[in-house]
Amino acid sequence: MNLFVYGTLLVPKIWNAVTGYHDPESVPGTLAGHRIQRVKAGDFPAIVIDPDSDKPVPGLVMKNVSPSALERLDQYEDNFYERVAVDIETASGPVEAHVYRMPPELAGQILSEDPWTLEWFETEALNRYWNRLFA
Repeated sequence: MNLFVYGTLLVPKIWNAVTGYHDPESVPGTLAGHRIQRVKAGDFPAIVIDPDSDKPVPGLVMKNVSPSALERLDQYEDNFYERVAVDIETASGPVEAHVYRMPPELAGQILSEDPWTLEWFETEALNRYWNRLFA
């Protein structure tokens, strides 16, 4: 199965630690109709459906994720995410992939107003996040 990742799992050492699936085949992609924000009091993001969003969520489509890696990912992701199938736009056209996203009814309770970017995470939060979860 394909999986679209957009947050902490974009960092190879986090992906490897969580899945045990090193060097997966992946392609860049974007998810339209969603927005990405930091979780309140957290260093990690969530996406939520937002039909008014004019900026697609960037990420990677991880190809052929094994059932055992997917099981580990399901355990890693917080219980407020739902895993659903979506269409991801890639350079070679749309690809179906699963994604972990927040149900819209939880967004107001869980999401902060702060944006989340990979650049911010790598410079400001990666070491803290790694030490809290994996050290």
